[in-house]
Amino acid sequence: MFSPVQEPQQEARESSQGSGSEEAVTDAQVVASSWATVATFVLGDVVGVLSVMATTHLWASWVAPAFTTTIYEALPLVLGGVLGTYALLGFYQRRFVHPALEMQRVGLLTLMLGGTAALTVYLALGHAALALVVAGGGVVGAAVLPFCRALFRILFARAPWWGLPAVVVGSGGSATTILDTLERWPEIGVRPIALLTDTGTVQENGPSVQGGYDLAPRLARKCKVPYAIIAMPELTHRGRAKLLTQYSKFFDHVFVVADPAGAPALWTTGQSGDGLFGYGVRHASLRHGARFVKRLGDLVGGLLALGLLAPIMAVVALLIRLDSSGAVLYRQERMGQGGRIFTVLKFRTMYTDAHSQLTSILENDPERRREYERFHKLQDDPRITRVGALLRRYSLDELPQLFNVLLGDMSLVGPRAYMPAELSKMNGLAQAVLQSPPGITGLWQVSGRNHLSFSDRVSLDVHYIQNWSPWLDLYLLVRTVPVVFTGDGAA
Repeated sequence: MFSPVQEPQQEARESSQGSGSEEAVTDAQVVASSWATVATFVLGDVVGVLSVMATTHLWASWVAPAFTTTIYEALPLVLGGVLGTYALLGFYQRRFVHPALEMQRVGLLTLMLGGTAALTVYLALGHAALALVVAGGGVVGAAVLPFCRALFRILFARAPWWGLPAVVVGSGGSATTILDTLERWPEIGVRPIALLTDTGTVQENGPSVQGGYDLAPRLARKCKVPYAIIAMPELTHRGRAKLLTQYSKFFDHVFVVADPAGAPALWTTGQSGDGLFGYGVRHASLRHGARFVKRLGDLVGGLLALGLLAPIMAVVALLIRLDSSGAVLYRQERMGQGGRIFTVLKFRTMYTDAHSQLTSILENDPERRREYERFHKLQDDPRITRVGALLRRYSLDELPQLFNVLLGDMSLVGPRAYMPAELSKMNGLAQAVLQSPPGITGLWQVSGRNHLSFSDRVSLDVHYIQNWSPWLDLYLLVRTVPVVFTGDGAA
């Protein structure tokens, strides 16, 4: 039998497993290894380039009307240049990378391409107005192209043919944590098709292929699975070194997760340790320049969102007034950056006597009291109005918080806005969470929302702050779109 700390025997491997598992993995691998995954990236980039060209045409009609026809005439050149450059730099390789990191690379490269093109136009043709139009297109593209690529990742991530196949090797809670993470963030690009353990226990809702360690080389060699993710925190340094040596003979990429148990998210958008064996935390959100960028994005994004959503907000306000008596807006004290108390605004979703109803429920229903203590929310809450249930499902009750964003109390993306009464329940992590202004959306909101326990939300908020970047914010905004439309995890 193949062991993580013993050299495998080829004959024993070949005869130890039946053909059924191999056939199952082969079928999954044939689908998963198709170029359809790469095609989604190309399609997203094509849509992004077309969107940028349309925007640039509008920009040109104002800045340089004489060159509007030139914009569309240059479309084949621009499209071919962008896709060709992306291909040369490996943006279409079948490998996985966190979407926020990919967005950063695509955005910076696009900005550089736009700047280079604008400089070339100015030096070669001497047209300052046309160069300004091209530079504006590059700036727009630096946001639109990463947005489109991330959106297409998220839209196709749960398709059965999408992603790169991987073998998860581990046991108990560690393997479960790995599988849960990959299920929660499929757009990262790793699709577990096999779970290998030393216990022989079949995990419900796990990969279709499950077996012992001796199946690993067969999956790598005969089924051409490129990735192995190993979760064995009990291994010593020597055992880990032997494990990497053995698995590297079979898999193109081997990742050892030292201690996944209890980790809120098994990914990072920061450095891997700057040359040290470990990982680093940048805390970029504490820098003055980063705070300025975040605030500027909040102001621009908040004003645009208010302009687009004002009609919807007016309709929602009318529906609330027609549905039940009481004020349209609900005000509540929350903790902002540095623990400063501010008043958060929401559309009212509960009856006016909600507080007395909650007291009665907690006193008379022990099961619901335990639920409230764990999640700080109730499923099938009788305090919620008919319109309120609809607003909560699609997060429309959060829209008035755009005014909090413009006032500087909140951000578009950030940690949860915690109540002062919840301070003592934050597991000593309040100081870490309150380094950043709370957000309308954030990591926990797109990771299960109300299906997560209160402690899980706090841990995810800390993880967000430690890995913050403008690109992570943009990624979370993109990921919020399908969550809102599907109502996933809503109370």
